[in-house]
Amino acid sequence: MAASPGAEEDSVYDTGRLSLFDIILEKTRAQNKKQLVHRLVYVSKIRQDVNDRKEIGAHYERLFKDLQTQIHGEAVTGLLLIYPVHIIHVIETSYNMLLKVVKDLVEDEQSISGMLLNTKILVCTGDLNNRLFGQWSFRTLNLAAPRIQEFTTNEPIDVVATEALSLVIKLAEYLAKLPKISLTNTMDQLPEKVPDLLVRQDLIEYVLNSQDLNTPSGYLKRYTTPIDIVLDSELAWPMQTKLFPLS
Repeated sequence: MAASPGAEEDSVYDTGRLSLFDIILEKTRAQNKKQLVHRLVYVSKIRQDVNDRKEIGAHYERLFKDLQTQIHGEAVTGLLLIYPVHIIHVIETSYNMLLKVVKDLVEDEQSISGMLLNTKILVCTGDLNNRLFGQWSFRTLNLAAPRIQEFTTNEPIDVVATEALSLVIKLAEYLAKLPKISLTNTMDQLPEKVPDLLVRQDLIEYVLNSQDLNTPSGYLKRYTTPIDIVLDSELAWPMQTKLFPLS
């Protein structure tokens, strides 16, 4: 029976056979999501001619505001930590928004007036069950200049990147448990309050020097370029006759 005008949309679980897409769509609807939420984590080096590190945070505030007016998707949450010479950035939003951010990183690196360089993507996780952060914010960290040659390891880069991501998650979990009245104060004093939950500067430098992690341009090429595979049979002559099933 057709639903009467104005009636609420029936759940897909009441319609019989379900596909995996139906189940994901129902889950998204139940959580009041417009789109699936993804998480992007990357690290970058700050250019030496950047005088005010807060301009990096201001740039992303403007970027997210512009993107929200262009793309009516999920809100942006996350955290941008601005070290003396590095940044580590966590962004949670819809995938089309994340692609815009990656393209902005490419443009920034190619621009004479850009503020970041040598960006490496640690992870891009899709279809999150829960966000790590309730809103997006940034903080500049007043730390001593890093001794970037200090970090050495025999571990593969994926283990080192996982170590950095684990600290990001632990920091997010710690901040999520704080009462709102003390959250701002803690955020302003992260090096003093939770130094053990901040990714070390020399570790970030080590990750930036890796050739095994995706750059923004490499990510776009790998995940947005259509795959065009030429089969060996297509290079043979005469071409094989395709067999079609009898109707």
